[in-house]
Amino acid sequence: MAFLLDDILLLPIKGPIAGFRWIMSTIQKMADEELMNDQPWKERLIELQMQLEVGEISEEDYTREEAVVFQALRDIRARKEALARQYAADQGDDEGGIGLYTGYGDR
Repeated sequence: MAFLLDDILLLPIKGPIAGFRWIMSTIQKMADEELMNDQPWKERLIELQMQLEVGEISEEDYTREEAVVFQALRDIRARKEALARQYAADQGDDEGGIGLYTGYGDR
């Protein structure tokens, strides 16, 4: 009974804090998903190739934009590998090598 009374009395304090934590964790998850998503960059590369074939952009513009896309894809892969290393360290795996973290399954 005492715990129920404490919960009721502290609800005005605990409620907003719990809500704020939930909002921040949701924002963090969304940011992580966006940082790990390489699909828009792959679509951009296809779009650039189509523009080059049609003649909408020059070879120089294509090369410059392609370098930006490939750098973004390398950055995403590096973040995934760093996350895989962190996950392996948290699990206590001392296998030496790591696989690429895909976000599917346990590993």
